[in-house]
Amino acid sequence: LPVGGPAAHEALRRGSKPRRVERRRETRQKRISPCTYGLMRSVDRDGVILEEGHGTAVDDSPTGLRLLLGVAPAEGQLLEIQTGDSAFANATCLAEVCWTKPMRKDSQGALYLVGCRVSFGVTHA
Repeated sequence: LPVGGPAAHEALRRGSKPRRVERRRETRQKRISPCTYGLMRSVDRDGVILEEGHGTAVDDSPTGLRLLLGVAPAEGQLLEIQTGDSAFANATCLAEVCWTKPMRKDSQGALYLVGCRVSFGVTHA
């Protein structure tokens, strides 16, 4: 049987797409919380700059989070995320970008949904 088990096999046999299998075992917590981020960008062979900005954390789980940002970080990029969410009381985490999906690009600027895996847990300031 193909990956996905009997239900995916049956869906393929009928010609429909198999349902997407969720890779995450934890439940995401829905939230909309302002955040700040910091990331390093290469300027040339010898230098990097620290880019800082504001975004929104739209949900999270114990091992990951999704962000709305005005920049499109590359897969594998590390972000320092700081939230002012009262549940975390100014939490900071280091997260690795897993994927970036463009949501909007217009006169107001670009907006990207960014999926991240927490690489270094939450610390409280």
